[in-house]
Amino acid sequence: MHQLPPLLLTSFLFMTASPAWSQNDIEWFVGLNASLGEDTIDGISHGGSIGTGAVIGGQTDGAIRDDEIDDYTAGIGITVGRRSGNWNIAAEFIYRYRTDFDTEVSTPSIQTITNIFADVETSTLLLNASRRGVINRNWSWELGAGAGFVRTNIDADYIEREIPGVSPELRFNDSPTDTEFAYNVFAGVTRDLGGPWTMNLRYRYIDMGDLEAGPFPGRPGRIEAEHTAQEMILSFERDL
Repeated sequence: MHQLPPLLLTSFLFMTASPAWSQNDIEWFVGLNASLGEDTIDGISHGGSIGTGAVIGGQTDGAIRDDEIDDYTAGIGITVGRRSGNWNIAAEFIYRYRTDFDTEVSTPSIQTITNIFADVETSTLLLNASRRGVINRNWSWELGAGAGFVRTNIDADYIEREIPGVSPELRFNDSPTDTEFAYNVFAGVTRDLGGPWTMNLRYRYIDMGDLEAGPFPGRPGRIEAEHTAQEMILSFERDL
C-alpha cells in the first residue's frame, strides 16, 4: 500500500481555516454521487508461488507478462455531512462495480501458460474534510482530503490452459474478501443551483490498499498488487 499521507493538502486546509465556527452557521446536507475512474493495479507479483524460476526453452518459468494493469470502473454512492462556513465534514460511501485484474504467467515447466482472471469490486467508507472558496456568484473551488476503509471482494480463477492431446484445461477458484485502510485527496468546483441544491464536480486520487488472491484449492499460487485510482465524481447535494 502507498503510505504517504496527503500532508501538504491537509496543512493548506488548516492554515486557511476560519478562526471559529458559529453554531448558527452549521448545516446538515446529504448528497448523491456518481463516479467514473481509471484504476491502476501495479506491482503485480506472485512471490515465487507460480513456476520454478528456471529458464526453460528461452522462457523463465513463472515470469509475469505485465506487472501493471489499467482498467475503468464506475461507482455510485451517498454522502452525509455538516457544513460550517467554508468548511465541510462528510462521511462518504461509494460502491464501485467490477475492475479487471487479469494476469498471464509463463509456465513452460507444465508445457502451458497460466492465467489468473479476477473481478474486483470495492466499497469505500471515508471521512472527508474540505474547504471551499468563492470564484464568483455561482461557483466555488474546493480542496479536500480524507481517510477511511475499503472493502474489497475478489472473484479469481486460476487457469492452466489445455495441452492438446495431453491434458484438459484446469480451473481453480478463490473468492477472498478483505478490509484495508484507504485515503484520498481531491479538488473540484461547486455550483450553486439555487435553493438548497448544489452540484459538485471533483477530481480525486484514492489509494485503496493491496489486492490479494490465493492460494487456490489444489494450487499454491497466489497473486498480489497495489490498487489506486483516479476518479471524476459528480455529486448533487441538498441542505437539510
